[in-house]
Amino acid sequence: NNKPVYDQYGDSIGSKKYKMGMVFRCDPDGSNVERMAHNFRNNYEICVDSYGTMWQSDNDDDGNRGVRINYVMDYGNYGYVDEMTGGWWSETRTNMEDSIPYRHWHLNDPGVVPNLLQTGSGSPTGIIVYEGNLLPEKFQNQIIHCEPGHNVVRAYPVKKDGAGYSATIENILEGEFDQWFRPSDICVAPDGSLIVADWYDPVVGGHDAKDKESGRIYRIAPKGAAYKMPKFDYSTVEGAVSALQNPNLYVRRQAWTALQGFGAKAVPALEQLWKSAENDRMKARAFWALVKMPGGDKYIADAIKSLNPDIRIAGLRAARELNSNVIGVITQLVNDKDPQVRRECALALHFNKSPEAPKLWAELAAQHDGKDRWYLEALGIGAADQWDNFFAAYLQKVPDPLQSAAGKDIVWRARTDKSLPFLVKLATDESTGLKSRLR
Repeated sequence: NNKPVYDQYGDSIGSKKYKMGMVFRCDPDGSNVERMAHNFRNNYEICVDSYGTMWQSDNDDDGNRGVRINYVMDYGNYGYVDEMTGGWWSETRTNMEDSIPYRHWHLNDPGVVPNLLQTGSGSPTGIIVYEGNLLPEKFQNQIIHCEPGHNVVRAYPVKKDGAGYSATIENILEGEFDQWFRPSDICVAPDGSLIVADWYDPVVGGHDAKDKESGRIYRIAPKGAAYKMPKFDYSTVEGAVSALQNPNLYVRRQAWTALQGFGAKAVPALEQLWKSAENDRMKARAFWALVKMPGGDKYIADAIKSLNPDIRIAGLRAARELNSNVIGVITQLVNDKDPQVRRECALALHFNKSPEAPKLWAELAAQHDGKDRWYLEALGIGAADQWDNFFAAYLQKVPDPLQSAAGKDIVWRARTDKSLPFLVKLATDESTGLKSRLR
């Protein structure tokens, strides 16, 4: 209808506020649109794990070996164009990265979220998080991705690294003897095997196709694991709870819809899964089903006390989604021993106008180790549009931030006039190395 779409803050979604490729979410009917991240170049699709963490691939300007895999940090800027000017990545700027694949994403600029993994050249397409148990253990709970440019399906085993992640590459299916193999999409079948769509063509990309007749479907499974379609019963609570634990997204969606329809009748079975499941990802699925029931926000209190930091993070994310005592939850988690939980606390303060927010942010900022760029960018996202108040609260806690690497980091990242005297000292101090970078 040629009407603007508005984000969660009431602003029109468009290039005036946001840049380039974006990630959104909304309710099934299209309402409650939220902008989750922006400034990608050509992101293909998002996959989400059971805790609510988002992952995606992003394509570079072709030929620049800058293809990347991202952990999508909520509200993050991913650096394709200059945040301030909209300038292209190839334009000369202060402190340019020393190689094009990194320069491509403005990775040295304050306010840009790091990349999980840069994979060089390619044409990234379909991506999933595999939460089944049919494949070997090294692929379980990992990102699996199609790369038709290199004729390969591969996994990116992820490890936690401070407030962020690191990853490696593990090939699963290669077109070593058939360069027309172009895996374009992937999904998990209900039996836990992988289904791969092969575009099958001598060239790759949507602009051209030489073979307009061929295409193939592959199934990936351990030797001897014949395909067998499980039976699902969504008409009973027990059947729906069982289906909720399936690795196939469609099955889980059907189960979710059925359980929400059952309402209070489904609560005892979901609570049993929530409390007793050996697999914490299944606990997380039960939690998300329970917390969306009427009065379900009471489960947040249990979630944030979990021994698993990913469950604590899910509890905080649920509090944000439901607008349920967000500041109270942050207060309980602000000194959490896990930096990823504290990262989520910082993100939860994004545009939060509560009078307690500056002090909570300062407490989080004081725990920055001066090394973790993921944590620093989460702090920056949390302080967006409130830097004056947040930085003032930080100075009350840390009067001279230049005495530590962490404080210098925060001065470098800050967006407030209150940081300028410290930034000037940094820029004129030969020992910091900043002066030489600014020349």
